Amino acid sequence: MGRRSGRRWVRQTPQNFYFSDITTAKEDQIILSVAEFEAMRLKHFINLNQNEAAEKMGISQPTFSRILESAHRKTTLAILEGKTIRVYGGNVDYKVGFMGYGCMDCNHEWEDETASKDKKVDCPKCKSKNVYYLVREFI
Repeated sequence: MGRRSGRRWVRQTPQNFYFSDITTAKEDQIILSVAEFEAMRLKHFINLNQNEAAEKMGISQPTFSRILESAHRKTTLAILEGKTIRVYGGNVDYKVGFMGYGCMDCNHEWEDETASKDKKVDCPKCKSKNVYYLVREFI
């Protein structure tokens, strides 16, 4: 019995869930998991190496390699047999961006949708003025 699959991190779901101009029967579809789609996006569209891409997804490089190989196999099969590619499912969690501030004195971080480099704020936890602008965007 194999090991339970771990959660993979992805930036977002794809904008297209079907790669066809029409909806087809299940037997004419190849299902690509969201993790497989993300692996191909990171490796071939963003041009990260496998170690960097694996780190972005929160998995090991060998696991990333297996996911990527599965995605290649399924995509190739869909192209050769003229099947629709459907991106669906998998054990994934979504990363979201963060914009706010961090305090250099107490290490507290807080989110603020109106945050900017020019805005002067005090730390809500320790009232320090030693605060920096913080943005985290995930690939």
